[in-house]
Amino acid sequence: MRHLKRMVENRGQTTLTLRKITMDQLASMRIFLAVAEANALNGAARQLGLSPSAVSKHIAALENRLGTQLFTRTTRHIALTEVGASYLENCRQILADLDKADAEARSASGAVQGHLRVEAPPGFAHRHVAPHLPAFLRQFPHLTIELKGNDIPNDMIGSGFDLSIRISPQSDHDHLVYTELAPNSRRLVATPKYLAENGMPANPNDLERHQLITQSATSSSNFWHFKDDNGKPSTIRVRGNIMADNGDAIIRAVLNDGGIAMLPNYMTADYLRDESLTTVLDQLVMEDHPIHAVTVPSRHSIPKIDAFLAYLRSLYQPVPYWDALDAPPREAARRADI
Repeated sequence: MRHLKRMVENRGQTTLTLRKITMDQLASMRIFLAVAEANALNGAARQLGLSPSAVSKHIAALENRLGTQLFTRTTRHIALTEVGASYLENCRQILADLDKADAEARSASGAVQGHLRVEAPPGFAHRHVAPHLPAFLRQFPHLTIELKGNDIPNDMIGSGFDLSIRISPQSDHDHLVYTELAPNSRRLVATPKYLAENGMPANPNDLERHQLITQSATSSSNFWHFKDDNGKPSTIRVRGNIMADNGDAIIRAVLNDGGIAMLPNYMTADYLRDESLTTVLDQLVMEDHPIHAVTVPSRHSIPKIDAFLAYLRSLYQPVPYWDALDAPPREAARRADI
């Protein structure tokens, strides 16, 4: 049996004592974690495939066992108490350790099996991960996969994800393992109709006279990078006439003749192929944000993770199918409907 650090409030301080964990406690801890992450009983219930009343009973039983309140509740909202927030961090670590032990035990046989938890930016997850999962599982029928779309990556250790797909430069400071899956360029795009009515920009300065569609005001994606007439890099910060917090919203506005936007190739490829969109200042834009698969060192080389990494690399390399617009569509491109 593993042990649980039980929290008891004592004069405003949190002290820890040890107590054995039962299977019921583990189930309640996982339900507590789901409620805390969803910030709602109903949302957690849908995610877990349980009724809201069953989830509520587990939380009540857990609070009764611990002798403390983990959530404050109103008719519309649920929020962690201070003790609940501390308990959440302990739960995450305990469950992550347990999942790691289970994975290492299964991996001893070298079999690709178990449950694989993957996160990716929503636009990439929906277009270029989800369509390929059925083909992957046909190769490994003893595996199940949970895919979650997250604009902001979770803490890999505390959240229990096996693999995180990130579209960003590699970090040297987070002690994670980065595997480059594919290059990823961004392009300025607009509809032919918009450009016919408003003119084609000849240089980045011309963008000031156009309708722009950008990320929300504080996003680092609003720094657009170009090379000038002498080939030297330059950067401009833009603020759109329309601003949105995700690429799918931006591309819908662009397709409805709303203006010019900077979007990744993996989102625009289908529309460039059928000429619904046209690139702008293509020879001057300098935007490349590599796509990485990120894993925790202690979980690296587990068969299920290795198999999925190899599968993703086979899909996206040597040239991502969303960049091969002039070539006949590959099988992966057909699955992704590009």
